[in-house]
Amino acid sequence: MSVRKVVVVGTGGRSLGSFIKPLSTEFGDNVKVVGLYDINPARIKSAQKIIETNIPEFDNFETMLETTGADSVVVCSIDSTHAEYVTKALNKGLDVFSEKPLCTTFKQVEAIREAARKSSSAGMVTHNMRFGSNEAMIKKMIQDGKLGKILHIQFSEYLDRYHGADYFRRWHRKKENSGGLLLQKSSHHFDLINWFADSKPIRVTGLGRLAFYGRNGKFHGKRCSNCKHAESCELYADVFINEVMQTLYRDAEHEDGYFRDACVFGPEIDITDTINSSITYENGIEASYSLIAYASYEGMDVHIEGTNGRLDLHLRHNTSWAVGHKEADTSNGSLANDGANEDDVDSLKFYTPNGKVEDITQQKVEGGHGGSDPALRKMLFGSEKIADPLGQKAKLEEGIQAVLVGIATNKSVELGGQPINPQTMATL
Repeated sequence: MSVRKVVVVGTGGRSLGSFIKPLSTEFGDNVKVVGLYDINPARIKSAQKIIETNIPEFDNFETMLETTGADSVVVCSIDSTHAEYVTKALNKGLDVFSEKPLCTTFKQVEAIREAARKSSSAGMVTHNMRFGSNEAMIKKMIQDGKLGKILHIQFSEYLDRYHGADYFRRWHRKKENSGGLLLQKSSHHFDLINWFADSKPIRVTGLGRLAFYGRNGKFHGKRCSNCKHAESCELYADVFINEVMQTLYRDAEHEDGYFRDACVFGPEIDITDTINSSITYENGIEASYSLIAYASYEGMDVHIEGTNGRLDLHLRHNTSWAVGHKEADTSNGSLANDGANEDDVDSLKFYTPNGKVEDITQQKVEGGHGGSDPALRKMLFGSEKIADPLGQKAKLEEGIQAVLVGIATNKSVELGGQPINPQTMATL
């Protein structure tokens, strides 16, 4: 049995909890992590200290590829840089697994497509939501024809003031880094909608604004850890009381000046926290999407109406793992959002036009993001080839289609709701 030699780009929380640690410990002789690269070398050392590994460290991406003999690259860097590492890996004939979003601009989309066209290597995007047990059941019911012809999809995401606020503390707060939540967060959801619709999006309109964070706050500072408003601000978070956060981020600040506890009401924030999008598909399906990042509780609702019935998915999540939550402050934290909480609510029901209701809620699964992270890793990196009847592995083009909806929605928002063709970014 051949050993897959993996190098990882980016050593932040998601990379550490979902890839570096599990790939180093869960796959035996099948996978070997042979190199780590980060623009901040101190963070690599912090990551290795946390998980007690001694993986070769590199301060140059090309050197890492040339000297490790790697055949696969996992990309977990800042979103705006994903395309750079994806294209370089493809150009060198290496398999590449990219965190979402695959990229953040239409120019990057074109560059990835060109590299993929010339390369024989495999490229995939780690859209783990496809591996959620309820989401997989929805896809199966659609494939099996239980809903008949799909007519409309409605998707609502609401991030609470622990999880949602944290995007505004980090580098995600600047559109140049993340593309905004429409790329960083919503690409997961656009991927699911595309997956359920099984068609190409051809028309997108969007509306959005920064309604809660940024200049909207009562108090403004630079960072929580030295803020004079700490006792008064409802969103103050003692990020570094958590040992993992202290080691991974505070101890590495001296290298690049990046701090993990930026003020969520900083005037420089330029991404939206309130989003609405309408999507039309080539097969006629209409979809609506909304996201707010300041909800009173965390959850997600998906409603799919077909000619033969309706699926309603309702999820409510306890975010006690999140930075700033009193239950997370004194623990090591869960950088990969691991595990299900007893306070979580999952409900999946199928309704027929004649009034019949069937509860088809799937059993909760342990592991990161409701068990989807380990399921994804097993399919991508496991020694046994696993059948994929639902098409859960997201290929590069599928990752691109999710990104295109986000980019088009951003453009529509900037133009006051004008419709955009996501395939060309032309106005309609």
